[in-house]
Amino acid sequence: MRKLLALLIVGLVVLTAGCISSSPSKPTETATPTVRAATLLGGISTLDIMQAKGFDEKNGFHVKVLRLAKTPDIIAALENGETDFAVIPAEMAAKLAQSGVDIKIVAVDMLQNQAIIGKEKMRPEDLRGKKIGAVVASGTFKLFQAYMKALYNITPDDYTVVNVPPGSIEDSLKDVDAVVIWEPMVSQLIVKNYTVIATYSGLWDEAKARGLVQGPPVMLVWVVRGDFFKEHKDLVDAFIRAQEESAAYWKNNEADTEKVLMNLYHLDERTVKTLYGRTEVVSGLNDDLIRGIKSEWHLAYLGGYLKENPENLDIFYRG
Repeated sequence: MRKLLALLIVGLVVLTAGCISSSPSKPTETATPTVRAATLLGGISTLDIMQAKGFDEKNGFHVKVLRLAKTPDIIAALENGETDFAVIPAEMAAKLAQSGVDIKIVAVDMLQNQAIIGKEKMRPEDLRGKKIGAVVASGTFKLFQAYMKALYNITPDDYTVVNVPPGSIEDSLKDVDAVVIWEPMVSQLIVKNYTVIATYSGLWDEAKARGLVQGPPVMLVWVVRGDFFKEHKDLVDAFIRAQEESAAYWKNNEADTEKVLMNLYHLDERTVKTLYGRTEVVSGLNDDLIRGIKSEWHLAYLGGYLKENPENLDIFYRG
């Protein structure tokens, strides 16, 4: 009797174990990967749309946006591995690469929207001997110096520079003759009836007429750290798709894009409509855009910002 009871207990244990092992396992949930992207606190880009409209999640990742106060902070974040992607001026991408930082340009984001704004009408060549307000650490100021030297042979010794925080640009016009700025600050001053001395796109056209540049006037490019590119190429491609979709949304949904920018940058309706009309977003990389980037690099070299000739620099990735 005891042997029979023992056999029954063993059989029951084996049967129970068999049932447990044969039951389907619970599916493992895969966490959505997070991608870090750095941008300037006071600068617009398609990243605004990507985050607001969820084009990151639609492409299988979550974007963590780092809005940093100064462009050098973005550069430091790339160098220190604190961000995976960054949207920066094209000439700064070349500067980074020439300094030994491993990066790839994966897309163009926006064409040049910067401008020289003043209190009274004048020509760019009239800025010789004048006082200029600028965010000195910005790519916008570096490109201003390049344009002035390449087009008018006006060097930094020919004008006085006042370093101005982005939030104090308008106040600085009480003490300077002109400021060099980017969007949305350009539109904020335009609607207040300040004078546009020159747009950067206009300066580019003048440089093109002189044979100094070719292609479109690229302003912002997306770069990715080299190690992230090598280890997560699938996420790089996903990010490129998300940026392309964000750019397309910007172009095809004016009212909603304006609403996103109004809320994010606390802009009034008149300013945001001016901004929308002044900006041209793009995406991806093609031969024409690469020609524009290389021309912008050449201009920066002529202006003294790039110390080495960038002619043979190749840091492009076409997804």
